[in-house]
Amino acid sequence: MEIIDVTPNTQKDWERIYTEAFPEYEQRPMAELVTLVEQQDAIKMQVIVDDQTIVGVVYLCEIGLSKAFLLYFAIDATIQSKGYGSRALATLKERYKDGVILEAEQVGTQAENEEQRTRRYDFYMRNGLEDKQLLSENSGGVFHLLASTPDISATEYLQAMHAMSIEAIVRRDD
Repeated sequence: MEIIDVTPNTQKDWERIYTEAFPEYEQRPMAELVTLVEQQDAIKMQVIVDDQTIVGVVYLCEIGLSKAFLLYFAIDATIQSKGYGSRALATLKERYKDGVILEAEQVGTQAENEEQRTRRYDFYMRNGLEDKQLLSENSGGVFHLLASTPDISATEYLQAMHAMSIEAIVRRDD
């Protein structure tokens, strides 16, 4: 498995997986995502490839040399539950040894998609991420902040969000 930058040949697959995986309120216009990648070396739009097949997408902001914030991480819905997500996450954790931080929609709120939210949250817990006991409010949603190491902070998360032109507020999860 490898995680590589999007090319003109892989962009349509990236867009399809992205629009199918994320609720509309969380999606940003494709032109905006591409522009950020072109303007900032730290921001990466990538595809997850296994045996020459695109199996997922990632959009991230590198924090220094060995940390990253994953804004979007998704596996193609037609092949989920086959281990691709776990393998891709392990690859990212290996690449960013000092930590990966990401958001998972808040659970326990009786949301319309509560079952999906819980499955996603549980997936991250099974794959070694820890709930930082912090909630982020941004893009019209509330999210748990999850990290692969204790060495990654809310301040670094907020710096990455700022680099991506997203306003966010972080508060303790009471």
